[in-house]
Amino acid sequence: MFSIFKKNKMKFVSPVKGKLINLDKVDDEGIANRDLGDGFAIVPMDNKVVSPIDGTITLIFKTLHAIAIENDEGLNILIHIGLDTVNLKGEGFKSFCKVGKKVKKGELLMEVDFDGIRDRVTSCDVIILAQDNSSFKLLKENQVVECGENEIVQVQ
Repeated sequence: MFSIFKKNKMKFVSPVKGKLINLDKVDDEGIANRDLGDGFAIVPMDNKVVSPIDGTITLIFKTLHAIAIENDEGLNILIHIGLDTVNLKGEGFKSFCKVGKKVKKGELLMEVDFDGIRDRVTSCDVIILAQDNSSFKLLKENQVVECGENEIVQVQ
């Protein structure tokens, strides 16, 4: 599969305040190996999760731990909130979005009680995965980024 969007024009904003990390640091072999696509992760320091791109919500898992968004160029991304959070069955999550809704970068999608769920899940990392062959260069790796901050990664 080839990427059909203009990578040099694709801009992501940080979906949450926290430490930007490489997928290699995520405590899941499939994600770390990029079996589900390349992307980035953020160790959250706040409870608000916003849209990293402009697009349309195409999927919200009923357990609220994952959201898919497609932009106008056809890029599909998956926002996966935490690891083993599916087992919480939505507890600790409050959704502000619905399937079919158009969203803008920085628009609130979810509030997550990370403090309340931290001891019950493997990780609270907020993981962004591109569902094509894109690769990402982290511009602020291992730095704290603000929610909605621009130019944290570059699509290659």
